[in-house]
Amino acid sequence: MRVAIVHYHLKRGGVTRIIESTLRGLDRLDHAPECVVLAGEVPEDFHYRERARRVAGLHYSNAQAETPDAHTLLQRMRHAARTALGGEPDLWHIHNHSLGKNSAMPGVVAELADAGEPLLLQLHDFAEDGRPENYRLNQERTESAACLYPNAGHVHYAIINARDTAIFDAAGLSRSTGVPPVPPHTGSQLHLLPNPIEAQAAGTEFPAAPILDTLGAKRLFLYPVRAVRRKNFGEMLLWAALAEPGDVFATTLGPTNRNYLAAYQDWQHFARQHQLPVHFGIAETHAWPFEAIMQSAHAILSTSIAEGFGLAFLEPWLFGKPITGRDLPAITADFKAHGIQLTRERQAPVSAPTPAESARHTMPAEGLYPSLPIPADWIHQEHLRTALTAGLTTAYAAYRRPLPLDAVARALAAITPAPGQIDFGGLDESLQQSVIKRVRTDPSAASALPRLQTWSDSSHIEHNANKVIQNYSLAQYAENVNACYNSICAANNTAAPQYLDPAKVLDGFLQPEHFRLLRT
Repeated sequence: MRVAIVHYHLKRGGVTRIIESTLRGLDRLDHAPECVVLAGEVPEDFHYRERARRVAGLHYSNAQAETPDAHTLLQRMRHAARTALGGEPDLWHIHNHSLGKNSAMPGVVAELADAGEPLLLQLHDFAEDGRPENYRLNQERTESAACLYPNAGHVHYAIINARDTAIFDAAGLSRSTGVPPVPPHTGSQLHLLPNPIEAQAAGTEFPAAPILDTLGAKRLFLYPVRAVRRKNFGEMLLWAALAEPGDVFATTLGPTNRNYLAAYQDWQHFARQHQLPVHFGIAETHAWPFEAIMQSAHAILSTSIAEGFGLAFLEPWLFGKPITGRDLPAITADFKAHGIQLTRERQAPVSAPTPAESARHTMPAEGLYPSLPIPADWIHQEHLRTALTAGLTTAYAAYRRPLPLDAVARALAAITPAPGQIDFGGLDESLQQSVIKRVRTDPSAASALPRLQTWSDSSHIEHNANKVIQNYSLAQYAENVNACYNSICAANNTAAPQYLDPAKVLDGFLQPEHFRLLRT
């Protein structure tokens, strides 16, 4: 089988990592397909550079002087693929064609679908999901604006989480059934294809003690992420404000996107101003290997309010570390279906708690929590309602949709865990800072909030690590990809495609209940 894998560029990043994993995994199969990777930019550090071909016009539209028409771009892609493979591809495996990064790509996919060519469209991110500028780019070329998502037996979709898979199922694609991932079956076009996990769990020669000593930590709660707004750093700082003596919190990487720099610097200043035990960007400010930083942590923290795949909920177990922080049930439901245990109810104490212990609320469960409730009367309600109204109005206008009359009420209900409470993750930075200031200066306020709970039983860690290896290994991923390839090519169904109603896909993402101020 000859396969052309397509992406806009092969610079370091999530999709490039997935493409490299795909090639590495497929190479280990007995009957590996022959692959070429087509991209608008092929850097020297791409691991399979000998299999990659640069195609002019395939990069992001805003990264090139001119984006060709769809037919011209496809002809260039065909030529590059034929030259590398010695013949026409049996299948095109295209990443993020609908993300709104290249104005010709929807037309390229539509032309391939109309020609009856087998297609696997792997979707990691969506223009419909909080990226209105990308969405508008997809509308620029009227000939392909309504042809974004072809629906035919020879066109299959691979999506990385069950939440987004359900949106496309509702829009009209036939899907595989059962606990994912499952082998493709006849008639299914829509496949849950979770990313592979390739963490290096081997020990490091760099001891943990120097890292902890440098950071002044007895226990290190590590948030191993690059700084973007949805990572919700304010919640990490709130936990730091409530921390036990000797507990230290740290992130690994600062932002690369200049849009996030001001907010990141503001949180750094705020942490210093209020003497919070927090260190930012320690993987950039110290010459410590990432594996050593992970091994030095007491627990891995995640306070993110939105994720695509959810690597942060899987990788730590392979380092022998428990996870604590915010649950994202729409994402973690996939993992829980495979027996990965992220939460357990707290056990009753053997002895009666002391008055001081009773005064301090604790989370009802250990591990991950679905929300972090704070008293609603701590929040300037008019500020919150005004911010929600403005954010929702902007979001709907950006997609040229009317704002539902009950949108603000629905968004507010989604961040109200119980009457008289507000989820801290539903606030913007200024409101979050007001809460942290209150906690930092008022002992009674601090005692009204829960404490971070870690589930760190060794047998539990081993159980989860085994489940991750069993269900998300590179070998399993390669088998899933190859099964998709074989299913598409065996379908022998080249009927002219219909196209999904793009409004239904947008409706699946653009809902007031999904809105959060930290995603604007």
